[in-house]
Amino acid sequence: MEQQPNLIVRNSVRHDLCLRGQVRVIPEEEGGVRLSPSAGTKDGYVDVDIVDIASGGLGFISMVFFPRTCLLETRVFGPGDGTALVLTARTRVQRVCMTDRRPAYLMGCSFDALTPESKAQLASLLDSLSGQDPA
Repeated sequence: MEQQPNLIVRNSVRHDLCLRGQVRVIPEEEGGVRLSPSAGTKDGYVDVDIVDIASGGLGFISMVFFPRTCLLETRVFGPGDGTALVLTARTRVQRVCMTDRRPAYLMGCSFDALTPESKAQLASLLDSLSGQDPA
C-alpha cells in the first residue's frame, strides 16, 4: 500500500480540557492589531477558556476576535479556583472559527519561540494531564 506523501499526522497527544486563561496582543505586534475599549480587557488581557493543549499549541474560546497570525501572550491557570498560573507562553493564531452567534470564536494557536521557562511549564502541565509525575 502506498503512503500518501501529503498526509499530515499529529505527532503529539492533544488533551481536551477546560481551564481559565488570558491572552493579550504582544506589544511588538500592537501596530497591526489593537483591541477596542469594548473588548473588556483587564490590564490588556482578555479572559478565555482553554479547551485543548498539546506540545505544539493550544486552543481557546474567546468572545474577542483575534486574526490569523496574530502573536499573543497566553496565560493558562490551573484547575480548582483558577488562580495558580501554570503556563505563560507566546502563541500565534493559526485557525479561527466562529462557534455561534454570541459571537464566540474557537482559536487554534501554535507555540511560538518558547523560552526555557515556558518549555518547562508546558512539560510539567502535559505530564500532569497524562497522569505522570513531573520530575
